[in-house]
Amino acid sequence: MSRYLAAIFAVFLAVPAMAQSPSYSFVQLGYQEVDLDVGGGLDVDGDGWALGGSVEFGRNYYGYVSYSDTGFDFSVDLTQVQVGLGWFTDISQNASVFARVGYLEAEVDAPGFNSVDESGYGIGVGIRSNVTELIELYAQLAYSDLGDGADGTEIGGGIFFNITETFAVGLGAATDDDVTSYGVNARLYFGN
Repeated sequence: MSRYLAAIFAVFLAVPAMAQSPSYSFVQLGYQEVDLDVGGGLDVDGDGWALGGSVEFGRNYYGYVSYSDTGFDFSVDLTQVQVGLGWFTDISQNASVFARVGYLEAEVDAPGFNSVDESGYGIGVGIRSNVTELIELYAQLAYSDLGDGADGTEIGGGIFFNITETFAVGLGAATDDDVTSYGVNARLYFGN
């Protein structure tokens, strides 16, 4: 495991010095495909969209918020909201590590049943690096707890292609024990 982590950090750090450290001030719109393992050999597929953003304040802090709406098979709908605070620091001219903590809320709505709301918290750590002026890579590890046994640890990562200084498009994936998701995103940076 330690060799694997060392290799990830080497990729993020061994890059040209021209690239700058990633910005934490942006808005983002995305589309995702989700595969949920509900047990007993049954998988449920879904897709949906997400809207979120982040804004830097102080020297090394940021606030973030996100909203997502995912529709699954059998007309089941999942809505999620996250809001929280984060900290980041540069570890090289073009890379930074971050940590975050936040409030989570989820609502599941299914035909013929009452909707179910749960709330809890999430924490996460990760690394972001502009490996060139045109490409950003990121990786993160996150834990969330919504109570009543609804908790999980997720690992994810992806790539953003910087089309201009303020606009990027990206691909990402994340997985935990029961959920795997893949998505595409459009990101608009501000305040640079």
